[in-house]
Amino acid sequence: MENRRLGVLVCLVAVFFLTAMARLVQLQVVKHDQCREIVDSQSRGKVVIPAARGMIYDRYGRVVARDVAGSALYAYPHDAGELQRVSSFLDRYYHLKPGSAIRKFGLSVCKFRYITRRLSDEEAERIAQAAPRGLYLREQSRREYPFGVVGKQVLGFTDIDNKGQSGFEWASDSVLAGQTGLADILRDGLRNTIRVRESALVKPVRGTSVVLTADWRLQGIVEGELQAAVDEYQARSGVAVFLDCRNGDVLAMAHYDPTESDRLHPTKCRAVTDQFEPGSVLKAFTAAGLLDAGVVKLDDSIFCEEGRWKIGRRMLHDDKEHSWLTFREVFELSSNIGVAKCAIQLGGPELIETFRRFGLGEKPGCGLPGETGGVLRTMRWSEYNVASLAMGHSVAASPLQVAAGFAAIANGGDLVRPRLVLGTVDEKGYVRPTEEPESFGRAFNRSTSDSLRVLLRGVVERGTAMPAHSSSVSIAGKTGTAEIPDPEHGRYFKNRFMASFAGFFPYESPVIAGIVVLEDPRPITYGGYTAGPAFRRIAERYTVSNPDLFAVPEQTLVADARRLDRTVETPDFVGRDVVLARQMAGQRGIMLRTSVDEGTVEWQYPPPDRLVFAGDEVVVAVRPHDPDRRVMADLRGMTVRQVAALLHHQGIKFVIEGNGRVVRQSVRQGHVLSAATVCRLDCRPG
Repeated sequence: MENRRLGVLVCLVAVFFLTAMARLVQLQVVKHDQCREIVDSQSRGKVVIPAARGMIYDRYGRVVARDVAGSALYAYPHDAGELQRVSSFLDRYYHLKPGSAIRKFGLSVCKFRYITRRLSDEEAERIAQAAPRGLYLREQSRREYPFGVVGKQVLGFTDIDNKGQSGFEWASDSVLAGQTGLADILRDGLRNTIRVRESALVKPVRGTSVVLTADWRLQGIVEGELQAAVDEYQARSGVAVFLDCRNGDVLAMAHYDPTESDRLHPTKCRAVTDQFEPGSVLKAFTAAGLLDAGVVKLDDSIFCEEGRWKIGRRMLHDDKEHSWLTFREVFELSSNIGVAKCAIQLGGPELIETFRRFGLGEKPGCGLPGETGGVLRTMRWSEYNVASLAMGHSVAASPLQVAAGFAAIANGGDLVRPRLVLGTVDEKGYVRPTEEPESFGRAFNRSTSDSLRVLLRGVVERGTAMPAHSSSVSIAGKTGTAEIPDPEHGRYFKNRFMASFAGFFPYESPVIAGIVVLEDPRPITYGGYTAGPAFRRIAERYTVSNPDLFAVPEQTLVADARRLDRTVETPDFVGRDVVLARQMAGQRGIMLRTSVDEGTVEWQYPPPDRLVFAGDEVVVAVRPHDPDRRVMADLRGMTVRQVAALLHHQGIKFVIEGNGRVVRQSVRQGHVLSAATVCRLDCRPG
């Protein structure tokens, strides 16, 4: 009997284990995939991890937009119990009345809700230690602009999800945004949270970093001077654009409107989105067409009707009563009558075609959103209509279009597309150019270039832009004072004007072209006396801060394929003993080239805070112990830029033959210098 009971027990145990083993086989083998999905769904949660945006640099490697790492807190309760515990925790943490967190944060079972998008590191750590299940932390970066409002109209801004909303951030969002990842949240069998912080299943891919053509130092100067001009002349607003006239690089763009409420979140850059009637500024384009067609020469005499000329039923006026003027004087004094008489000989269709060659009527294509192409249309060609068009009326353009046209005048006639992007930074940290300068064709014949530039220089030296004349940098340009259209009544306001000055500098070898426009300045309304001085101050300040810029062609980060993350900022050596300066340079990993071995540093190139590559050379001028005894430095091996900047600072006359680096100098090292010393430098590539 006992054996029978024992046999039954053994059979039952065997059946149990066989059943268990069969079940295990079923779960582990037959239903493996199905069971794994069930376990994963019960123990894991997946959410999207946003990717960090690419950084934005200016042309010299200054970081103008970057992501700053932080943490965000969100709730995702899976049942009523988790919801209650999350609510209680948030009530205590934020000092709310019991039960208030549910309403305040919109908490609900199986619903994703952000609690806060901005947590300090200390808060994130405290929450990670104490948070109940249903509350989670995720790494979330936010956009930071180190220069504050400077350049924000160009850069734009991002929203709370780090998506571009305006400006370059919006236009290049697909490049900067990167690729999102997936995150995993782990729980145990009782659905207790094992890990509050997310674990990346698929790592997000950071967006591509971009190098802009803009120079943030010039951008800051332009914004400061534009605001000062608007305030000084009581204007409603102001706009300015500056380009590298040789390749179309946009160096600075800005507008200032005292009524703008949120300068940190601008919705547009008015330099490219807004249009205005340029007025007499466009006489420069008219003059190009006249000279190209051979209608007029600089010394031709034109009778200007003593300031009043009747064309049909219309009367044309000049500000002053001029009689006979040469075409040069007509342009310098901005005689409407003189320009109109010449333009009528050219004809309306030819004048329209001239303006088209300068890019009017077409979008410039710089890449920012909302670009306008302006207004340029044919009309019934009466003599008055031709005269009106020649004076810059019946046509509208953006400040960027006009600046690009003056850049063409400065470079000899090549209309270059304004560009805002120099290159991108690849995964290894190297800067790669993305596009080459693009020419839209010739605006005028090269033979016209010299005459046109002479006219523009005369406007500043003797004409309507004399307040724009500078003793430190040679400026050429044209003024404009145009009545503002009154669209409601189909006419022009008689007491409101757009004052402008467009030009380039330095006159002898132009580098930068630009325009300053002031809307309705008071009580002075003339462009030469309002926008002209603002243009001059911008040119002077930029020239002083970049003494080397106008000696030789400018170099940017894209010209060097070395890693961007191997750059260092140049220290401020000025005022320090040369021995200490050498120690400071060594600590930064850069070399120091000195004019003499003993004394105090009085000047340096590049200036302080510029980014240079580790191993590069900084040139300093040293004031010797005997300041009356100046001697020639060893210039061999220095680049053309370095030697030009140094000798220019020291006031030493020099002649450069060739390009690259100095291989021979006519005045030997240690030679005592005099006012008559002229040093010849032979340079070779290398």
